[in-house]
Amino acid sequence: MRKLTLLLVTFLGFYGAESQQLHFTSQYLQHNAMYNPAAAGIANKNMVGISYRSQWSSFPGNPKTFMIYSDFALEKLNAGVGAYAYRDETGPTSRTGIQLAYSYHIKSRNEKNKFGLGLELRGLQYAIDKSKLNASLGNDPLLAGSSNKLGIDAGAGAYFTNGKLSVGAAVSQLIQSKLELSNIPNAKESGKLYRHYNFTANYKWQTGDDIYLIPNAMVRLIEHAPSEYEFGMLANYQDKLWWGLGWRIDQFWTLQAGFRILDKVALTYSYDYYNTPINVFTAGSGAHEIGMRFDFKK
Repeated sequence: MRKLTLLLVTFLGFYGAESQQLHFTSQYLQHNAMYNPAAAGIANKNMVGISYRSQWSSFPGNPKTFMIYSDFALEKLNAGVGAYAYRDETGPTSRTGIQLAYSYHIKSRNEKNKFGLGLELRGLQYAIDKSKLNASLGNDPLLAGSSNKLGIDAGAGAYFTNGKLSVGAAVSQLIQSKLELSNIPNAKESGKLYRHYNFTANYKWQTGDDIYLIPNAMVRLIEHAPSEYEFGMLANYQDKLWWGLGWRIDQFWTLQAGFRILDKVALTYSYDYYNTPINVFTAGSGAHEIGMRFDFKK
């Protein structure tokens, strides 16, 4: 039974390496620059933070992601910068990477309107711990190949906000660098980084003196993988307390909440309940995501 679960998690990891190669977060409203380099610094919050995500805990080798990030505005240069460093593990596979983003901000006569054009540079090391696969895969060609591979790639995006409405579009892994761990004869597809297209939108709707409702949506289009559609609603009280509900079609529901301590430190938590396909196998089908952020500005 342990071999079967290990093979299942390994399959999910390989599938992710072929298609959705970039990690994701349920709290995507707080990570605009991760999905779109043009959003770097555009909120003018200047922050650093950490995040940890664990899902499908009842499986051996369940997916885990640890992330450190930052986002800063360069006001004198009408620009912004962002950085993400992460470690993503699934069974015997792991992805360690860094993402650097730069955005140039174009302002109009109305100071609330900001338009950003951004570029990103990514470095990714994909690795396999073969000691965890010897007993299960035997003489599989994968075991004769390299244990890790480094890929370098780039992306670009555009982002607009007027303080209420925010919309963005971006593409990652434009170069589609090769990421072959082994040379398998007659393979239909060679290993490489596939393009990810991200589209985001949200609207800040004031419903009282201190309360805002923020409907939001994100669409991800990925080669050789099903498209992903995510919708949510976030309620925010004085930017000190917030809670929300989200839905990724055909995958999971998510509940999230956060609060601020001493004006500058924010703590966040979200729980994802997967309706398919993991919950049909075993309990522990959800995902937990926690984060802490320090804002340099009140």
